[in-house]
Amino acid sequence: MKIAAYLTRVHKWIGLVVGLQIVLWTAGGLVMSVFKIESVRSEALIAEPGLLPSDLSIGIDPMRAAKAAGFTSLETLALESFAGEPVWRMKAGSKIALISAKTGQSLLPLNEDQIRALALSDYVGSGEIVEMKQVAAGPVEVRHRPDLWRIEFNQPTHYTLWVDPAEGRVIAHRSRLWRFYDFFWMLHIMDYQERDDFNHPLLIFFALSSLLFALSGIALLVHRFLLRPRAIRKPVKSKT
Repeated sequence: MKIAAYLTRVHKWIGLVVGLQIVLWTAGGLVMSVFKIESVRSEALIAEPGLLPSDLSIGIDPMRAAKAAGFTSLETLALESFAGEPVWRMKAGSKIALISAKTGQSLLPLNEDQIRALALSDYVGSGEIVEMKQVAAGPVEVRHRPDLWRIEFNQPTHYTLWVDPAEGRVIAHRSRLWRFYDFFWMLHIMDYQERDDFNHPLLIFFALSSLLFALSGIALLVHRFLLRPRAIRKPVKSKT
């Protein structure tokens, strides 16, 4: 009986500590189960990567273009379509270059017209751009990444593309559903700042506490139904 009383006390106190978080974990799991990740990522609004024609005439040799851009060696080299035009994308360390495969002109950093063209080529919805804005640092939905352009469309409402002009690419697609999903993701992993770390001490502490809560509850059930001695009923004597 002393063990049962101890388990009951432990179970109650742990329940007070982790009860709300267990509710939030369950709510987060429900949200993640209800909405398909393809919808959260707005994949229906993102254009397929542009295919280059098989008879494409490349005017600039990539090695010459790399040398002209100041590269002595390359980690990656790819021929891509940028807003319908062929470009060489090159990278070595932190240095990135985007070179027109027709003219050899460097496209980075992108100007406003190029960013608009890139956003329109990425978007396959029925809406229009309603706002383009350069920001020194993005909000939490792009994890406070610096030096970006924000392009908002009117269909669906508050659908936003984030472009990094220094890389020459769209880095994020954000919608109301994504933001709703991300909020519950934050509650689920308990990373209230960057929303990326699910190995931090707070989460580990609550996970262990929840495990103890569940195990103590199971122990109480086992004790109640299997181990606790049952009271022996005495037969009731009838009065004559």
